Amino acid sequence: MHKQIFLPSSMKNLSRLIILFFCAMIVASASAAEPAVNLVYGKVEKNNGGSGKTFAGREIASVMSWHGAGWLERAERKTEERPDLLLQALEPKPGMVIADIGTGSGYYARQLATRVGTNGKVFAVDVQPQMLDILNKQIQAMGIKNITPVLSTERDVNLAKDSIDLAIMVDVYHELQYPIEVMTSLIKALKPDGQLVLVEFRAEDPNVPINAHHKMSQAQIKKEAALLGLTWVKTISTLPWQHVVILRK
Repeated sequence: MHKQIFLPSSMKNLSRLIILFFCAMIVASASAAEPAVNLVYGKVEKNNGGSGKTFAGREIASVMSWHGAGWLERAERKTEERPDLLLQALEPKPGMVIADIGTGSGYYARQLATRVGTNGKVFAVDVQPQMLDILNKQIQAMGIKNITPVLSTERDVNLAKDSIDLAIMVDVYHELQYPIEVMTSLIKALKPDGQLVLVEFRAEDPNVPINAHHKMSQAQIKKEAALLGLTWVKTISTLPWQHVVILRK
């Protein structure tokens, strides 16, 4: 037979207090683990070059239309932005699978395709089908076989889970209208050791001749990356106008 043990009321009250104390500690620990800034969007009065939508204290820039594709292919880009130095910093290797998010006309996708070789692949991702039409004409004329155009949505990059070694966004992240959703989908697409590189015009430098909404400071990039579940690895500062911020999942 099991004997019933009767506790004095004072002991019962103490037991309840102990249970409540530990419950409170658990809740406090869970709260401490949450981000300091909620993953939500805000609104502001729309400014020149801005969308009127905010994330983490930054007004998201308006999206550059496909009508501006010619600007992406301008000859001056070689000296103004030094793409040769960026490609050197990215260290693309034969056989890698790279995603060029917001590829536009494929300026970087085409150059990366030659570096990853026939055993590698470049996914050229863009939300504007007109940009992908321009890209398709380019790669067909050049006979490039290892670029796969991908039509994304405003919220999803439409890439398979754990499929990407390296993803790049060149002057793109600041224009994402849904950065929370897009980056969540991209992080899923990265392999466990995959990296993401954000290239953004430096907001800290007033001499960079770009609309303020289309620039980002290194501090803001790191702040938003941390909120989205990315870890800062390093920042490369060899380009004339842009930050090269390397992140990992």
